[in-house]
Amino acid sequence: MPNSFLEHLHSPNRPVIVFDGAMGTNLQSQNLTADDFGGAEYEGCNEYLVHTNPEAVAKVHRDFLAAGADVIETDTFGGTSTVLAEYNLQDKVYYLNKTAAELAKRCAEEYSTPEKPRFVAGSMGPGTKLPTLGHIDYDTMKDGFAQQAEALWDGGVDLFIIETCQDVLQIKAALNAVEEVFAKKGDRRPIMVSVTMETMGTMLVGTEINAVVTILEPYKIDILGLNCATGPDLMKPHIKYLSEHSPFIVSCVPNAGLPENVGGQAHYKLTPIELQMHLMHFVEDLGVQVIGGCCGTRPAHIQQLAEIAKKLKPAERHPQLEPAAASIYSTQNYTQDNSFLIVGERLNASGSKKCREMLNAEDWDGLVSMARAQVKEGAHILDVNVDYVGRDGVRDMHELVSRIVNNVNLPLMLDSTEWEKMESGLKVAGGKCILNSTNYEDGEERFFKVLQLAKKYGAGVVIGTIDEEGMARTADKKFEIAQRAYRDAVEYGIPPHEIFFDTLALPVSTGIEEDRENGKATIEAIKRIRENLPGCHFMLGVSNISFGLNPAARIVLNSMFLHEAMQVGMDGAIVSPNKILPLAKIEQKHQEVCRNLIYDERKFENDICVYDPLTILTTLFEGVTTKRDKGVDENLPVEERLKRHIIDGERIGLEDALKQALEKHPALDIINIFLLDGMKVVGELFGSGQMQLPFVLQSAETMKSAVAFLEPFMEKSETEDANSGKGTFIIATVKGDVHDIGKNLVDIILSNNGYRVINLGIKQPVENIIEAYNKYKADCIAMSGLLVKSTAFMKENLEIFNEKGITVPVILGGAALTPKFVYEDCQKTYKGRVVYGKDAFSDLHFMDKLMPAKASTQWDDISGFLGEYASENEVGRNALREEEDAKKKPEEPKEKDTRRSEAVDINIARPTPPFWGTKLLQNGDIPWDEIFWHLDLQALVAGQWQFRKPKEQTKEEYTAFLEEKVYPILEKWKARVVEENLLHPQVLYGYFPCNAEGNTLCIWDGQDAHPTRARELAAFEFPRQRSGRRLCIADFFAPKETGIIDVFPMQAVTVGEIATEFAQKLYKDNQYTDYLYFHGMAVQIAEALAEWSHARIRRELGFTAQEPDNIRDMLAQRYQGSRYSFGYPACPNIQDQYKQLELLGAERIKMHMDESEQLYPEQSTTAIITYHPIAKYFSA
Repeated sequence: MPNSFLEHLHSPNRPVIVFDGAMGTNLQSQNLTADDFGGAEYEGCNEYLVHTNPEAVAKVHRDFLAAGADVIETDTFGGTSTVLAEYNLQDKVYYLNKTAAELAKRCAEEYSTPEKPRFVAGSMGPGTKLPTLGHIDYDTMKDGFAQQAEALWDGGVDLFIIETCQDVLQIKAALNAVEEVFAKKGDRRPIMVSVTMETMGTMLVGTEINAVVTILEPYKIDILGLNCATGPDLMKPHIKYLSEHSPFIVSCVPNAGLPENVGGQAHYKLTPIELQMHLMHFVEDLGVQVIGGCCGTRPAHIQQLAEIAKKLKPAERHPQLEPAAASIYSTQNYTQDNSFLIVGERLNASGSKKCREMLNAEDWDGLVSMARAQVKEGAHILDVNVDYVGRDGVRDMHELVSRIVNNVNLPLMLDSTEWEKMESGLKVAGGKCILNSTNYEDGEERFFKVLQLAKKYGAGVVIGTIDEEGMARTADKKFEIAQRAYRDAVEYGIPPHEIFFDTLALPVSTGIEEDRENGKATIEAIKRIRENLPGCHFMLGVSNISFGLNPAARIVLNSMFLHEAMQVGMDGAIVSPNKILPLAKIEQKHQEVCRNLIYDERKFENDICVYDPLTILTTLFEGVTTKRDKGVDENLPVEERLKRHIIDGERIGLEDALKQALEKHPALDIINIFLLDGMKVVGELFGSGQMQLPFVLQSAETMKSAVAFLEPFMEKSETEDANSGKGTFIIATVKGDVHDIGKNLVDIILSNNGYRVINLGIKQPVENIIEAYNKYKADCIAMSGLLVKSTAFMKENLEIFNEKGITVPVILGGAALTPKFVYEDCQKTYKGRVVYGKDAFSDLHFMDKLMPAKASTQWDDISGFLGEYASENEVGRNALREEEDAKKKPEEPKEKDTRRSEAVDINIARPTPPFWGTKLLQNGDIPWDEIFWHLDLQALVAGQWQFRKPKEQTKEEYTAFLEEKVYPILEKWKARVVEENLLHPQVLYGYFPCNAEGNTLCIWDGQDAHPTRARELAAFEFPRQRSGRRLCIADFFAPKETGIIDVFPMQAVTVGEIATEFAQKLYKDNQYTDYLYFHGMAVQIAEALAEWSHARIRRELGFTAQEPDNIRDMLAQRYQGSRYSFGYPACPNIQDQYKQLELLGAERIKMHMDESEQLYPEQSTTAIITYHPIAKYFSA
């Protein structure tokens, strides 16, 4: 059945689709109380609002629809049972999701027209648990998503959006849940997946963007993109990769930057225009077709996006993606340059005695160590086989794979004759695996069952040349089976590049006559498949060829067989990399004997074999032995070995090393000196991006095992010292916040670095934190929170700490926090010291400085660090400086591009201004009726005053309501403003002689002088676009070398300090309604004044021909030229506004900019004007 959203998305004109903005941000702006949520126990559960206060949710929907959004998302981000269970609402999953979908659909239908259809996306958030880290199992997560997806379907959503994804395994669970619903309903709807790339450049569990695309490429996804975590600037490299490689339509839904927190309120730095400029670039240059806003974006942001969406066409994309496998971290291409795809074979219970012994002993650490050793040996992919008679292979595969994925940065090949074991591994391996293998031995049912798994979990598949008659031994039979399998797999939907043929390397080493041609048949089959079945790959089990030989002989024969197979097109093999020799290291005599054995080049005389290469090879290697490397170098001193065990997360050999260390050192010293030294290195590696989160956790687990082993060797007092740790640390997620991943990571890192951590959990009221502080006599308190509202609770908690006489240092951490908020806003609140907890290791660093400073009386709760530790007080100031530096534009290239844009014509008429210098217009000079004509009534009535059309009203009824109720209020306030002199409009504008010189606009002192002789009064340097039209504001003015003096208009407008004063008076007098009306009027009249002044300048310069005759066209910039304000993308240097105010003489209207770059009076604005026909908003 055709889907209208897909038809719209793929229509010939390739429209830019605009999604809505932040549901949470815009619910919070309504200042909802606990009663709105149905009681204090549900406060913060936005999903429950569709039941308790649906109008609050509908208001958000309608605001975004009115702003021009094509798609609104349901209020179901946390709508799975596992999330709703935090509020004891798990039994209401179906009802809440279906209700939310129906509510969104009703709102969308109110605004939908044939010309601009509106759609509803069913929002499926990530939940609060990461399956890759073992927080939740795959089936539970998938079932929860399926329950949610069916409710959203039944509620009528037009598409599904799986968003803010932090774990690729979570994405797979959600995708398969949605597919189950599609199968049940007998139809499909579009799917959009949106992943979250953190500031460190990966998903939360460490997945890189290339791995994301490789893992998701096999799935039936319609749109793949990014949302949340950062603003668009940090998304650019990821969006560029998607543009160049993703086979799906690309989306970008960024935050409005990261919030500045003032008093617990979020102030997002990215303005609507700035967001528009960034996304315009992504659309025009990178081919993004779906845009929208995440955290911090409001209707004004979406309105700007909707405006440009009408005019933009996404750039043509020609994505190319190399076929690859992937771990949860990164990819491994199937085709290797100058090599073959090496699949490590040692984790194979069918072929390795050592592996079987470890599996039978359930020595999981030993098996992980074996996996890690193969990484060091050079494997690209790890084969995992747990087939062992008498054991529960499904459980074994789950137990082993779940450990490997978090310890080894390589993709996995799940190897079994039973598909149930493969699926068990797939449910814990979030990357893109290869399944080894399927064949026709048990008929087509099993053959297709493995193909079904490959499609369901997005995997490659190895197909063995075996049919119902058994293993193919001849080249002809191998090729015949390969042809059949190739056809069946491709018709089933497995692309050729995901097929690996195993032509079965059977032994040539048995001496049995029928085995003599096994090697030759295998190589011939590879050659024929390569020539006739395009796109496929090979996966050869090399070591079978030498079965039964001396280990040293096996290495040489395997290496030669591998070389011969590669010559005819073999590109993947299961081998032990350390058991393969390059050809140059094999003696010529050995090469010849092996080659003769592989191709069965025996010599006969009178039917008697006189030369048998098998006999010769056996004789050559008789008595020759091999050596095997150990995981941790046993030649290292035991102290260094212990350190390496911690860094590598290596538990094999750990107890032996600890026993040896106990002969030389007390147990407590081993912990405090050698083991903690290893954890310190782990912290440094994590901080520098060289170690990912799961590996850190593995090191922590190894540390825990070591401490547990050493405890019996310590005196009771020492054990108590070890348990109480280097210090006591309380941590809690604040009231109303259920996010605990970051908090728990802090717990793990600190507790395994010798600290006693009291983890109070989530949603903790301040009373619980204080009770724990008094009970445990904590050295430090840490509060965590992800939500912006959590920052307000943190400040409240700090105030209560003051009242209770608590002065210990407090660490504040979470995504909504910034160094500025912590070190400026929160420090002013708290009598003790506050610390910005950037991550777990910054917390550790602080504690590692705090405790010795306290011990040496060089810490004061009020003053902070003293004496030799005093430099640590600079950490906060350094963080602030880094934050400011991060906001600055990246360094310009050493050779700055100052070439004028060819898109901007020089040869245009240059106007003559009516005067040079400035002119001041005050109340009597400014006609109020003209100002009121320039009012943006939509922004005033719907935006400032919040008069939105209720869902039950028709458009006609709403218009009548405005006429009857709202417009009289507007007329009343217009009259009050004029009659009571409540606003003091003033305009300061002027014309300045200028010329462009490269990217700089020079302002001259005196219009009559020739530009080469004039004195420069000021200069404004503007950035230039690095691609596209390469625009720069300076290009819009006559170059200095033309000898023509050009004109540079500027303006500053204000409605006076009275706007703020009168609004404050109304608020203090509890006249809240009048406060709302007046404040809205002041804001919009200041904007109208800027429009009026700009229109006056255009008239005075003679550009009246294109002047709009209605306010809609005026606001849409359908006039000649443009105006820009400093701080926006085309002229981002806000400090240039100081020069602008000085040139205009802004002190005459009491306008100034303070040291924080805030303009006063509050309702004021400045602009520079360009008249060039090309000039419009752009981002440089």
